[in-house]
Amino acid sequence: MKKTLFCLSMVALLSCDNGPTSVETDMINIPDPNASAQNLPEILFEESTFDFGTIAEGEFVKHTFEFENTGEAPLVLTNVSSTCGCTVMKDWPKEPIAPGDEGNIVVEFNSENRQGVQNKTITVVANTYPAKTPITLTGTVVGAQSNQ
Repeated sequence: MKKTLFCLSMVALLSCDNGPTSVETDMINIPDPNASAQNLPEILFEESTFDFGTIAEGEFVKHTFEFENTGEAPLVLTNVSSTCGCTVMKDWPKEPIAPGDEGNIVVEFNSENRQGVQNKTITVVANTYPAKTPITLTGTVVGAQSNQ
């Protein structure tokens, strides 16, 4: 009996007229794609890919990606991450970077157990448009390091 009353209540509730059932375009605030990038910071990397060449397995590669805020507002990096635990962000700016100023992101790649061609993407999340900017470490890891 309780289930029947509940079901009837739900049917009555769902059949009530609660206003328009469609979404009109004037109800949605769609920003102009050209306007959304105006007056924002922009991150421009000196190089978005660093090729470390060929290294022996077990070696570490440390690289500094240099960038400039070419936009019109302070740049704030909210996160810098990699999907692989072998690539670690050692240092990146935590304070806002003024328009025209520069900054660095230091990353380190551990080649232990990573033989072959390597392409490690680091994602930089900032108050830019778009919010995510990829940078990449690439290279080749060969043979095990000799322990003699």
